[in-house]
Parts: sequence; C-alpha cells; structure tokens
Amino acid sequence: MARVHEKQELGGWLNVAILAQEELYGGQYIVKCGEAAEHGSIGVVVLESLQNHEPVWTFVSDQSNPFDQITIKGGWVVVLSTSGAVLRFGAPMREARLLLTRTSIHGSNDGRL
Repeated sequence: MARVHEKQELGGWLNVAILAQEELYGGQYIVKCGEAAEHGSIGVVVLESLQNHEPVWTFVSDQSNPFDQITIKGGWVVVLSTSGAVLRFGAPMREARLLLTRTSIHGSNDGRL
C-alpha cells in the first residue's frame, strides 16, 4: 500500500481526499480521515505508522459520509463524519466501534469491528 496524502491513491484502489489528520502517541502513528474522491458519501480512516510510513489499517464506510474531525479522549481516538457517524478506536487497534446516526441495512446502528 502507498502512503496516503491528499488526492493520492491508496494502494491503487481508492482515491482519497484527506480532510483531517492527527499525530498519535508521541509521533508513533498518524491518523488521517477523509472521503473517497469518486463518491463523496464514502468515509475513509487510515492509521499510518510514522516509523515506516505504511498504513497499519484502513477503514472504509459507505454509510458514514466523509470523516472530517479527529479528537482524542481518554486514550481513545474519536473520528467524526459529516453525517454524525462516530468511529472510536485505540491505536494500534485494541477495539473499534462505529456508531451511525441511522439504522444500517443490517438493522443495527452500533457495530463492533
């Protein structure tokens, strides 16, 4: 996979517009969020290692709209979307949870990843 920068391809399969980014844990990681350039309702979050500048993981959601805000609360990284969806995780990845503002096609608005 390639490094993720504004309007750059992510591993050759998704063009991503980065809307926000934050360094985490004293510069060990950087979290970046944004939207798929091809379709604005697709949200993207990437956790990248700053040691080797490679993605640790990538999260893509077709139900969230773009992710555009990052905050750190109580050891958790909280990424917010323009529609109110919330992705919360601990880096590198202890647990993650996506909360959507409306019921998903699977009948739940709260899903553990």
